[in-house]
Amino acid sequence: MTVQPELAPVSFAAGLARHGDRPAVLTAGSVLSYAELAERVEQCAARLGTERRLVLLAADGELDTLVGYLAALSGGHPVLLAPGDKPAALASLTAAYDPDVVLRPGGGTPLLEERRPGTRHELHPDLALLLSTSGSTGSPKLVRLSRENLVANAESIAQYLGIRPEDRAATTLPLHYCYGLSVVNSHLLRGAGLVLTGLSVVDPCFWELFRDRGATSFAAVPYTFELLERVGFAEMDLPHLRCVTQAGGRLAPSRCAPGPPRAAGAAGTCS
Repeated sequence: MTVQPELAPVSFAAGLARHGDRPAVLTAGSVLSYAELAERVEQCAARLGTERRLVLLAADGELDTLVGYLAALSGGHPVLLAPGDKPAALASLTAAYDPDVVLRPGGGTPLLEERRPGTRHELHPDLALLLSTSGSTGSPKLVRLSRENLVANAESIAQYLGIRPEDRAATTLPLHYCYGLSVVNSHLLRGAGLVLTGLSVVDPCFWELFRDRGATSFAAVPYTFELLERVGFAEMDLPHLRCVTQAGGRLAPSRCAPGPPRAAGAAGTCS
């Protein structure tokens, strides 16, 4: 796909095909290679068009969301990530920011709601992503991230954690949450795999999938460790696990495991 200069792509989204037949997305029922993922992303990007537009993505934990996210980034379209399971939040963001296009999960192919053929916005040439704050100190705000922001953050995390092409991260956090998104970005940058699931860590099926797909890492927030204690995580047989990262708040000292020094935005235990 030819991209105009004003539609400059995010490199890890546009370069998926270079990883070839390596597994990119692993679910309970399928394995999608990087080449196959790249084909789906290109098809969705073609539907978004060649004029730069603001895309709102109603995100869930399924493949459609990942494809839509990467399609927008690879096509140079700024994407606003929103929780797909919160209709009120989606309606509020749509009313406030008036996206040109809305992408929703479609059971295999992202559904595209084109609100206008072009755009009515003056989009900054560097803008790639809009993420909502939590709203804990007032009404939620959107944080603007450039292409360079996204790639630099993914590279920093991948380098710090030593992410390898052989690694496979289970998606334990929502894609519309910055921490969950960073797991996706950093692993795609390295040609590693994503074990894509919306299951909770308290669900035995999550750990069955984790073992069956050879997952090597997962990300957690402080509350996750309370859940892990309930399900007896410390006694689990997880032969491929090599890395657990934590962010989203201060972890109680009693729950901290020894590991490398704290990184910006995350702490982890890796080997």
